[in-house]
Amino acid sequence: MDKERFSDLIVDFTLAESASGINVLGTAATRMDTVYAFNPLLDNNVKRTTFDTTLYFYSHNPKLFKEVYVLALEKLSKMQSSRK
Repeated sequence: MDKERFSDLIVDFTLAESASGINVLGTAATRMDTVYAFNPLLDNNVKRTTFDTTLYFYSHNPKLFKEVYVLALEKLSKMQSSRK
């Protein structure tokens, strides 16, 4: 995945993690398989193997990984500022 697409996926994972943290589905702690309100991989049409390969690539290229996170943070900041 290129940096732009991977950063979109990071944003969606961040939002999913946040949603699970506030338990938007109201699930019991014992039902960890359904905590996320949505599936970032499915919603972005990304296979698990593609995600794993991409994660492996970026984790071995820290400068590129940082660029991905900078893009993701910019997108999250824009989302936050548009809600004010």
